Amino acid sequence: MSTIVAWHGATLSDHTAKRDAAAKDGYRFLSLSLYGSTSDPIYAAVMIKRPAIVAQRDWPCMTAAQFQQTFNDQANQGYGPVMIAATGPASDPRFAAVFQPQNPIPLTRHLLKSGDANDGGTLQGMNAQAKTQGLILHWVAAYGDAGDPRYAAIWMPNAGKTLWNTDGVGDSVATYQARFNAQTSAWCRPAFVTLNRSNQYLSLFIDRQIGPWVARHNLTPAGYQAEFDNWTGKGYFPVVVQAAGTDAASARFAALFAQSETETPKQFSATGPVANTSIDNVIKQAMQDSPVRHASLAIVHAGRLVYARGYTMAEPNWPVVQPTTCFRMASVSKTVTALAIFQLIESKALTLGQKLQDILQLKTPGGAAPADNRFGNVTIKHLLEHTSGINPDAFRNGPAVVQAFQQAGHTVSLPVTEAMTDQYIAGLGMVSAPGATQAYNNCGYYLLGRIVAKVRGKSRPIDAYKPFLLAPIGVTRIRRAVSLVANEPTDEARYEDPSLWVGQSQMSPDQPLVPSEYGTEQIEIMEGGGGLTGAATDIARLIAVLMSTKDNASLKRDTITTMLSDGAAVSAAGMGRAGYGFDYLSKLGTDSFYGQKGGSLASSGNVLQLNGDWGFTLSWGGKATAATSWYPDYPTVMNIAKSTGWGSGDLFPQYGMASL
Repeated sequence: MSTIVAWHGATLSDHTAKRDAAAKDGYRFLSLSLYGSTSDPIYAAVMIKRPAIVAQRDWPCMTAAQFQQTFNDQANQGYGPVMIAATGPASDPRFAAVFQPQNPIPLTRHLLKSGDANDGGTLQGMNAQAKTQGLILHWVAAYGDAGDPRYAAIWMPNAGKTLWNTDGVGDSVATYQARFNAQTSAWCRPAFVTLNRSNQYLSLFIDRQIGPWVARHNLTPAGYQAEFDNWTGKGYFPVVVQAAGTDAASARFAALFAQSETETPKQFSATGPVANTSIDNVIKQAMQDSPVRHASLAIVHAGRLVYARGYTMAEPNWPVVQPTTCFRMASVSKTVTALAIFQLIESKALTLGQKLQDILQLKTPGGAAPADNRFGNVTIKHLLEHTSGINPDAFRNGPAVVQAFQQAGHTVSLPVTEAMTDQYIAGLGMVSAPGATQAYNNCGYYLLGRIVAKVRGKSRPIDAYKPFLLAPIGVTRIRRAVSLVANEPTDEARYEDPSLWVGQSQMSPDQPLVPSEYGTEQIEIMEGGGGLTGAATDIARLIAVLMSTKDNASLKRDTITTMLSDGAAVSAAGMGRAGYGFDYLSKLGTDSFYGQKGGSLASSGNVLQLNGDWGFTLSWGGKATAATSWYPDYPTVMNIAKSTGWGSGDLFPQYGMASL
């Protein structure tokens, strides 16, 4: 345990006396908080003795003008603030600050309001600006009250590319607890928590770990002391202690305890039966710079799986990705759906000209015919080509579905069902006439999935995909995605929205806060358009099937050629994103194609690509912002692959799939 001294409820004279005594023994400030009235300020502080003693200068009580002058003077001497504390009303606050030698001097603002993220005079606006400048919030003071909350803050260079979120501004005790629960369920931790005299909380959550930690808030002075005694007795020390209130007796505290200040280093690993250092290093750099903790890659050549890797760039307690780890496929699910549709066309169970409504026979939530009489003219071809004119994202709004049913007199609540979603879609107006305009349409592929299920006599698309399309070609690791983090299978990747956003769940009636894409959408019902999850090895199998010139156990080659040719014709006509399960398709020869399909959720990204007799699939458990060229072709990786001698081996049999 680190050697610390700490106090709270101290007057100005007590505080300075304790500070001076500790400083003589080599202690330096670790945390500082100022509360009470401006005429009689109160202090809570933690000082720590580290092996290397740094120079610190502190000012315990300043007006806003004095703080600005002190900041200017110290910056000229190479000292910048590392801590700032404040108390009092917005009109006349008092500040305390600690300075250390720094280069560059950190971005520092005081007198900030709460408001729009586009306003540089607000904390939210400065946080947004800081992110664009590669900075991270380091320290923040909350003062004022609920009627006029104010903030002073320090932002420093984000050298470690840490993901961070400060959406929790002005949270009530209950809302902060809900935010805490959501953030920590997605492997984040509070790095800083403070409050104002109205007991409104401001929180900073980050994705970096420091080992064991404990957070406590809404504590009385006695409650804080009890927590301090308890956790320091267990080898923890307070890394952040913040208090607010008009006097010592009525103050409330928030505290973070840890066993170490040092962030746990990330470790890189690549797993799979074949290694290529050059390829692995490209992925490693992209993961490190983005940052992304989980990724997977598979490369296909001439119908053979020549490379399959799982990548992890994470703390030691994170699961290690294998080539068989499943990742959310997002819109790459559309490729599976298109293949399932063409399998039905091959068996003459469907035709491209067949109408959607002839199969699904949808009614509105009130039991009436579809609200737009053009709905009955939508065909399978319209859905495949994104020309249906149906509202493109109608199937993704669970609360709106519930509202429509309640307005129709039904007693329903979240989560919604596929059948409810179908009826909701039928109750909406069309965006355009079928066939008139092409616009990328997630809802269209959702409905294609529902068509496959209906024709196959199944309740869900995946129950039709598995036995008829996937199992015959050996694919066993493509499945229906799961929304809630608590329900994720152990072989599923972990996902991180780079904004660390949390929002209301669509998975339960009370709609608690949940991490981004862990319930903020009901991914389960998105199967046909974006709700599948799959392993790189098995998505690679689809690529091999798409590029093979032979019939396979699921589809004849002529059927696949027709599907790809129809998509290539759409691309050649300049109609935008191709459809037929792809974003773009083109013919390279008589029966050779280039095609690519991307998938994107707020917390993940992936691609499926084929290019003659080469192809690859790549999935990220986040956003690979540093790898700008990965979609759609990733030449940095594929140029290496194409110059490598892979021999005649095939990895498919190692993953339970016979060579094609």
